[in-house]
Amino acid sequence: MKPQVRVKTIPIKDEKERQQIFMDLATSSEFDMRHRGVFEYYGKDLITYKREKPSDQERNEFLRIFSKFMTDCIEDNCPSSWKHCQPSFWEELILTFYPHTMTISPDEKSTENFLGQLLTFVRWLDKKNGTSHYPIVENYALNAESELKTCERLLNTLFLIHYPRIFHDDWDFEADHERMMQNLDECVDKRSDLFEVTSIEDDSIVLTTFNSKKSYRVDGMPSELMIPSMLLMGMLGKHHRSQHWSWILTEGVYPPSGKRFITLMPPNVPIIKNVCLMDPISPL
Repeated sequence: MKPQVRVKTIPIKDEKERQQIFMDLATSSEFDMRHRGVFEYYGKDLITYKREKPSDQERNEFLRIFSKFMTDCIEDNCPSSWKHCQPSFWEELILTFYPHTMTISPDEKSTENFLGQLLTFVRWLDKKNGTSHYPIVENYALNAESELKTCERLLNTLFLIHYPRIFHDDWDFEADHERMMQNLDECVDKRSDLFEVTSIEDDSIVLTTFNSKKSYRVDGMPSELMIPSMLLMGMLGKHHRSQHWSWILTEGVYPPSGKRFITLMPPNVPIIKNVCLMDPISPL
């Protein structure tokens, strides 16, 4: 089956409108919004919001995440206006899509920055468009904050296990990558999937595949940072003569409350609606 390509014709009235489109494209490119967003209601507001504080890097990062959510995740089911954004729209953004974009950093401020920027944006949006989303978004943000910070802490810890000097100026990515590849090569068996934390013990945890429900006992993970039903995307490996599995590659960490927005498509690739989690915004 050939992939479908949709083409949209945008009529341009005059040279002034043409120049405005080019200026909008230039602004939107600063936060990596896809071109189609320039011609949508949300794109116009995101561009306006960006121009109010053009040098604010935290605002720019928020817009990068939010625009990707609009153009990649809910493209086929995009609300027709801000007024038509249901509570589930904001819930999915906070609980499932944001963790997919979570970054690692020494100060572990990704969640705090995102939620703060989101609330500031929604307050601005309500004032500009006459909507009343802020109380709903604030409630979701407050309820999700603890789980998201736990996910962020675990994500940082796992990456530091894989790349111990990642935050040092002299970090040698090539050396760490070679070590990781050697570790992968030494595994006699590997499993790459989306896993759910189903049991937490002192010296090991049990991870169960999200779709096929196969369970694996895993040693050496920071169990003190985990909570039941948390989701981990990555790879397990078993070394020669080892009875248990080891966690050898991390791709993402997701809170239990975001599970209902995640489905799986063959071969074991998790998707949030239409965005494939195997093609994430890099956590580095």
